[in-house]
Amino acid sequence: MINISLLSKILLVSLFLLSSITKTSEPATTLPETVELPLVGSSSLSVWFFDVYDITLKAPNGIYTAGHFPLNIELIYKRDITAKQLVSETVKQWKRFNLDESDVEAWAELLAKLWPDVKSDDIISFYVDQQKNTYFYFNEEFIGEIKQQGFADAFVCIWLDENGPYPKMTKELIGQKKS
Repeated sequence: MINISLLSKILLVSLFLLSSITKTSEPATTLPETVELPLVGSSSLSVWFFDVYDITLKAPNGIYTAGHFPLNIELIYKRDITAKQLVSETVKQWKRFNLDESDVEAWAELLAKLWPDVKSDDIISFYVDQQKNTYFYFNEEFIGEIKQQGFADAFVCIWLDENGPYPKMTKELIGQKKS
């Protein structure tokens, strides 16, 4: 005879384990406020003669305040880029900010599991909530989340830190300069 109490415990543990998986193919339904955030700014990144992506920033009241969330960033790619290249470039940008190497390695592993290869006109967007949880979307489909301490601040600094690699783009995004 099966012990009902034991079976219940096994079921609860199984459900808990399944709920901790962060990558999913199900459409996101948890972020209705993302569409309500007004535009702060937009820009484009081109390297030499190659268009890389168009980018927009949305935040409450259409105003960006450093270190304050929620916010939404959307990148519309203008060329084909592999997931491996995206992660590699992200790590390269993080190294500019002298972040803890072990954090960078851990985050890069997480991104490598989430991000797909992109083609021209594909969209990767991410939403950071007030608790600094980061939710990723690919062509408007939820692809996963990262809830590790420090990740959200480090990730957005690539585009929003005034000492970042593309100061003109940053100023356009945060609304200090019109594109």
